[in-house]
Amino acid sequence: MTKVNDSYDKLVRILRNSRPDLLHPDIIENEIMGRIQRQNQGRGRFSEFVDALFGWVYIGWVRRSLIGVSVVLVAIFAYQQAFILRQVKNIGKQVVIMGSESSAVSSSALDKRLTLYKMSARLSPDGEIRISESLLEDLLDSYNDLQIKYKDLLRIIEADPELKGHIEKMLKEDKRYKPDI
Repeated sequence: MTKVNDSYDKLVRILRNSRPDLLHPDIIENEIMGRIQRQNQGRGRFSEFVDALFGWVYIGWVRRSLIGVSVVLVAIFAYQQAFILRQVKNIGKQVVIMGSESSAVSSSALDKRLTLYKMSARLSPDGEIRISESLLEDLLDSYNDLQIKYKDLLRIIEADPELKGHIEKMLKEDKRYKPDI
């Protein structure tokens, strides 16, 4: 192994000491230096422009600040998308205005109105509607008013714990005497 290492070292020494024979070393040196300078001059303007334009990227606190800003922007975008999707879900619950009428009914009330209208047509065997549309509208309006008052009553009951307890007690007593049907 040492014989191989010795011959390798000897070969490396010979190569290091032997220089190539150049006919005109000054001309070659000048040509190489000229090419390097021309190459640097062409790139110098562009690289200076790039450095001036994007030099701030190499500053640590600027880079971290930009990362923070981008995270905030992504969070805002995600929040907006969630809000929009929530609004789209609630569109079905929005108020629907019927034709030239000035009263507004919700889509669930519209479904109830159509169901009652169909039922009133089924109840009469000859296909005539015995209930006028104005009476049907009055019935549905009173039904909607009753629902609103019922919701208000529930809010009042929920706000007063004593009243809530009393009503629950009365409902339990009433349930004992009347079976559920």
